[in-house]
Amino acid sequence: MIENWNLVLSALADRIGAQEVDKWIRPLRPTVMTATAIRLQAPNKFFIDCVSDNYLAALREGVMEVLGPRQLLFEVNDTLQGELFPLKSLARGSATQSRPTIGTLVQKYTFANFVVGANNQFAHATARAVAKQPGEQYNPLFIYGGAGLGKTHLVNAIGHQILDRNAGAQVAYLSADTFVNDLITAIRRDRTDQFKQRFRHVDVLILDDVQFLASRERTQEEFFHTFNALHERRRQIVLTSDTFPKDIAGLAERLRNRFEWGLIADIQPPDVETRIAILGKKAEYEGIALPGEVAAFLAAHIDSNVRELEGSLTRLGAYASLHRIPLTVDLAKQVLQDILKREVTISADDIQNAVCSQFSIRLADLRSKRRTRNVAVPRQIAMYLCRKLLQSSYPAIGAIFGGRDHSTVIHAVSVIQRRMHEDPGFQATVERVERAIAGD
Repeated sequence: MIENWNLVLSALADRIGAQEVDKWIRPLRPTVMTATAIRLQAPNKFFIDCVSDNYLAALREGVMEVLGPRQLLFEVNDTLQGELFPLKSLARGSATQSRPTIGTLVQKYTFANFVVGANNQFAHATARAVAKQPGEQYNPLFIYGGAGLGKTHLVNAIGHQILDRNAGAQVAYLSADTFVNDLITAIRRDRTDQFKQRFRHVDVLILDDVQFLASRERTQEEFFHTFNALHERRRQIVLTSDTFPKDIAGLAERLRNRFEWGLIADIQPPDVETRIAILGKKAEYEGIALPGEVAAFLAAHIDSNVRELEGSLTRLGAYASLHRIPLTVDLAKQVLQDILKREVTISADDIQNAVCSQFSIRLADLRSKRRTRNVAVPRQIAMYLCRKLLQSSYPAIGAIFGGRDHSTVIHAVSVIQRRMHEDPGFQATVERVERAIAGD
């Protein structure tokens, strides 16, 4: 557990700086670490509030990079108070007083270390343009794409460059999930006026994963007015999502329209050459001696998610460093066997065959142009599972289902997600197919 926590701290140092880690994150004590959650102790509630207000998003990203998704649970242990946590160092403004930001930009996510390829060239160019002239064009800038493809990197790079050009600019960077939680807290504490003032007077608002605003009427109402206030003052708005605005289920139509006012850019999974370049850039940044054959091996076997690709290199490099052994393909097979097994054993054919078996239809029908309900619903389920289990791009999924347009796939995934949320019986059916694919 301690070894894994130290790897998380190392990853965080790249994001927010070693000084911030030493001051606010290293003092936390992990007491439980499972496959789904990490429990962290702090000396008092005040310390937890400081971490939650300023570093929670970065901490989650660091944990995700090293260990995968984990719920973070905090608890107070006042026996930790003392020299390790002097109260005088916990002044609320001390962590952010010198920063003109709301939230914490990820330190290493800059344009300088973003690898440009055919999959993200347009999104990169528009992000550059926005960073150069915020509020002047492409407002809002809406970037969408699958998980781990670089959306968060690009929007952080925008924030960094704007601050480099204007150190006094007010930049707000946070996830939609944080925006929701902050609003709930403000309502509970009767501080909604302060909440409004906080976000409606920034120069740049960067909101990650806006799909999490879906079906939250009060939050959407507040964000609608925040959006209007900023847009009227020609303040830059940057948004990311895992899907196109019109395909975010549960999103108010007036918000959907505003998301489409500016420019929409998508990011697709990188090709193998770009993946190798990404690994090379990551290895250079972290000081990892990465042989070409190892980079080629990783790029060939982890092909759909940049975050997982980079996380695998971090994990492999940490293992080699701790055991003082060189990186080799055999070592990669050993250390990353859980990831590689998943990549190798599940294919689109497996998913299609499992769906056909579950619904008693022919594979040819699943890939055909037929739109009858007994074929269309299983086809949508298969598309959804390809997206979830393989994290394939929408165009790639469309290609293996008879050459369909990517918008058809986006719609299918959205329909299945919404129906699973509304119908427990349907959700159980989809999960049964998923278990069959995994061999359970």
